[in-house]
Amino acid sequence: MVLVTFGLLLYAVLISFMSECMIDLIFYFGNYDASAKGITSHVLSLVIFYLPFCFMFFFYAKVFNAKPTISDRKSTQSSIFIRRPYISVIGTIQKKILGELVKGERSSNGFIDRILFVMPESVLKSRWNDRETPEELEIQWQQIIDKLIAQDCPHDENNELQSQCLPFDEEAKQRLYCWQHENARQCDLETNDALVGIYCKLEIYIIRFCLIIQLARWTCGECDKHTIDLESVNRAILLTEYFRTTAVKVQTAVSQEQLSELHRNIYLNLPQRFTTAEGIGIAESYGMKEHAFKMFLKRHIGTLFRKENHGEYSK
Repeated sequence: MVLVTFGLLLYAVLISFMSECMIDLIFYFGNYDASAKGITSHVLSLVIFYLPFCFMFFFYAKVFNAKPTISDRKSTQSSIFIRRPYISVIGTIQKKILGELVKGERSSNGFIDRILFVMPESVLKSRWNDRETPEELEIQWQQIIDKLIAQDCPHDENNELQSQCLPFDEEAKQRLYCWQHENARQCDLETNDALVGIYCKLEIYIIRFCLIIQLARWTCGECDKHTIDLESVNRAILLTEYFRTTAVKVQTAVSQEQLSELHRNIYLNLPQRFTTAEGIGIAESYGMKEHAFKMFLKRHIGTLFRKENHGEYSK
């Protein structure tokens, strides 16, 4: 039986309360100067679940998995013990400095795998207008959040919150298994290690999305909260696949920013679809040897390039 606990995850639905905490994430990564210079680029929105208070990777992993953590520093008079740590951060980052997120060990230790990126399709600058969010929608949203907060939560003898389990019903479970099998197949075929790491984390996120969506639907009177049903799983799959798409876009943007001038010129002059031989010819016209081009091609499969057939690629 597949079970999920919502003692930890319930508050993820309350992300709307974080609007006044919208921040420029580059400040967190020690590059104030780059941000302050006002690099002109389109802005990406980041949704980051379970980020910690300090940016050390081992703490990320603990908080992401809700493992108990303790702060025991000499500068403090007493230790701080958090049984089930949780925090949500929403922020933005400029596209031109996305590479800051993968500097150093962040590209290989799973740091970026724990970030959910939201990248808008439209890149047009918004126009000022008089449209406002209808007041009744704000009232309805507040009622939904209030109902979630007002739920009765059982406590144990130590007054600690007790997690409650929601099993998947059989139809929902089979649909979830089907998605996971396809995700595993994509992991097996993917040659880009960064994307494999992201795809693996999606299997954690989809369970959390199922739970959040089921409780959100229950709050709106669409279902019960005894089991996770097929509708919630289908919606969670749509959401997960969206984040898969944006993760690939971010990896592609990062790869483009990290290209040398030579590699960038070759990339820009390659046709949208090309054969290995055509690519080698273009690379050689810029002075790059055949072996070097093949390594360049192989290194960026999944981000800058996609293998369509044997010896055929697309950008």
